[in-house]
Parts: sequence; C-alpha cells; structure tokens
Amino acid sequence: MHTVVPRSGVRYELTLVEGGESEARYDAVVFTHELTGRARVCIRRDGASLEGPPEDIGEAHLAQLLALAKALGKREGAPWPRRINRWRSPGVR
Repeated sequence: MHTVVPRSGVRYELTLVEGGESEARYDAVVFTHELTGRARVCIRRDGASLEGPPEDIGEAHLAQLLALAKALGKREGAPWPRRINRWRSPGVR
C-alpha cells in the first residue's frame, strides 16, 4: 500500500457517500507531495461533475479526477465501489 502522501506524482482517493441506480456521490481527496485537495464528485452513467468548488486542486489534477470519475460511470450495471484509489506518476494523464 502506498503512503497517503506520495513523494512524487498524485494519488486520487474517492469514497462513496451515497449511491443509487443511476448516480453516485463521492468525496474525493487528491494527494500530492505539496498539497492535499478535496472535492465532492457526482458520477452518472453518462458523465461526472463537481458539486461545489474544489479545495486546493490544480486544474490538471481536477481534469484527471473528472476523467477517472467519468470512466467509473461507464461501468454500466456494476455496483458503485465503496472506495477507489488511483496513483498516477508525474506527467501521466
């Protein structure tokens, strides 16, 4: 298991808050060596969006967070996972 704060790159952690048949809400935490950012993400089967403004998440990491969330929403018929952890090395999109 990786440490919570990476020495390089970025780690995304999404924790299910509530999930229904067609959408789910996740608390997202974005860990970098310099900052820890937070956001609430609403994921639907046809896309994803933020609920409210993100805290301390740069544009590139925010775009990657939403791309990960959109990919999760395409898992049609699959239950919403309770927790998602994704690690990205520096420069990987």
